Amino acid sequence: MNRKISGGVLLVLMLLSCSGIVEGTETITIIDGMNRSVEVPCQPERIVSTTASASELICIFGDMDDIVGRDEYSTFPPGLEDIPVVGSYSKTTNVELALDLNPDVVISDTSMLPETIEQIEEAGVPVVIVGMNCQLDSIMYNIRVVGKMMDDRVKAEELTEFIQGYVDLIQERTENLDDDEKPLVYHECREYKSNAAGTPKDEHINLAGGINIAHDESVERPIVSAEWVLENDPEIIITRVSGTDLATEEVLKAKRDEILSRPGLKETAAVQNGEVYVYHPFLRRGPRLVGYLLYMGKWFHPDLFEDVDPAAVEQEMLRKFYGMDMEGTWAYPEI
Repeated sequence: MNRKISGGVLLVLMLLSCSGIVEGTETITIIDGMNRSVEVPCQPERIVSTTASASELICIFGDMDDIVGRDEYSTFPPGLEDIPVVGSYSKTTNVELALDLNPDVVISDTSMLPETIEQIEEAGVPVVIVGMNCQLDSIMYNIRVVGKMMDDRVKAEELTEFIQGYVDLIQERTENLDDDEKPLVYHECREYKSNAAGTPKDEHINLAGGINIAHDESVERPIVSAEWVLENDPEIIITRVSGTDLATEEVLKAKRDEILSRPGLKETAAVQNGEVYVYHPFLRRGPRLVGYLLYMGKWFHPDLFEDVDPAAVEQEMLRKFYGMDMEGTWAYPEI
C-alpha cells in the first residue's frame, strides 16, 4: 500500500499490527518516508522523537513517558517541554545525546541528515522517517504509522475518521463554489512572506473555498511587497503570531491591530472591511489542523458554516484523544 505525501515522500506501513506478529517476535516492519524497510520494536518504551509530527502522536497512542528525548519544537501536549532535548530539530540532532538516552527507536523527518541516520543505525538503533506536521495527507498517514507502531490501531482509526469527517464536510460545502464566490486571500506567515502552489497553506486555502493570491508565484514561499498585496487586493487577510507567543486574545488582537494599521495594507478590501484574522501556530499542527481548516471555512464562508463551532470541535478532539482540556485563544476574531 503506497500513499504520496508532501515533497514526494512515500510513507508505507505494512498491514501488520503487534497483535498479529508471529509468536516469539516483538517487532513490526515499516517502509518509511525514505522508502526504507525498517524493523522497529512493537510498542517501544524508549523513543527519541526529533519531530513534533511524531511526538504528539506518540502521546496519543502511547504515553508521554515513552519519549525519552525530543527536539525543541516538540512541546505539545504540555509536559513534553520537561523531556531532554537532543537538537533544535531533526537536521541538528546530536547523535551522542540521542544515543546516551538508550532509545529503542529514533523517529525523525526528512530533514535528518543521511550521515546522522547512518550513525544512529550503526549503533543498532532503528530510525523511522515520518511526514510533515501541517499537511493533511501526511498527518493522516502519520496517525496510522505511529498508531500501528504503538499498537493502538483502533484509536488511530477513530482519530482519522474524526478528522476526515470534518474534511468531508468542508469539501461538500465548498467544492461546487464558482470562482466568483470564493474570496481572494492573502496569507502572511511573516511580514510580506506568503505561500504559493505546492505549500500546505495554499492547499488549506483552496480546501476552505478561497483563492490564494500568491498561488501562481514562481517560488513556493515568495517575498512580496505592500504594492503587490494592494495590486492583488485580497478580500481576506490571514496571519499568525509566533509559536513562542502565548495563546491569548490580547496577543492575537495585537497582531491583528498591527495588520489593520500597517500603511501598506490599509487600502486593501480586507482591511477596509475588517476581514483580518489571526491564529496561533499550535492550531494547525498535527491532528489539530482540523480546527484551523474549520476556522478558515467559517472566515471565508460564514453562511455556509453557520452551524459549525471550530473552537468546540477543537475542545472535543482534545478531550477525546488527548484526555485534556486546554484554555487559550487560538484564533481571533472568532465568528
